[in-house]
Order: sequence, then structure tokens, then C-alpha cells
Amino acid sequence: MAIAKKGLRKIIVIDEVFYWKIRKKISHNERHDVEYEISVQHESEGQILLINVGFCRSEPYGRESMEITPSLIESNITEAIELGWEYNKQGKAITLM
Repeated sequence: MAIAKKGLRKIIVIDEVFYWKIRKKISHNERHDVEYEISVQHESEGQILLINVGFCRSEPYGRESMEITPSLIESNITEAIELGWEYNKQGKAITLM
């Protein structure tokens, strides 16, 4: 399974190319105060990493907005690799919280 190509952002971590994506529109889950997971995948289209950074764009629930930056994504990718994420192999998506 691969992340849809439209709107992907490229990032290089440890000399490897990864792509990540944030939806432009607020999702149904976010409207109901469910934290958003950011999808990350290696260029080989291996196992997807879902990064949960406690981010939700749901204003009615009084959450402060959070800026998602490439450095935040990079640090989470590095952490996932250190925890054993095999980014270049196929497999069920995993979540990093």
C-alpha cells in the first residue's frame, strides 16, 4: 500500500528519501477531536509510518494550533528507525506515538 502521491512532501533522513503528507482539509475524525496521524513512507513504498504528534485542528474543542515542520517529521522518522521500523520492507502500517 502506498500513500497517494498528490500533495506529498519530500524529506531526506539518514541519506534515505521519505515522503510525508498532511491533509489540507480537516478530516471527519479531527472534527470530533481525534488526533491526526501524519503518514510517512520510504521512496521504495515500504511499510507506512503513522506519526501521532497530538495534533488536531478541531477549533471547537479549544485546542491550540500546532505547527508541523520538517524537523518534527525528521525527528519522528529517526526515532521510529531507532525503534526498529523497517521502512523499506512491506508490512502493516505502524503508529509512532
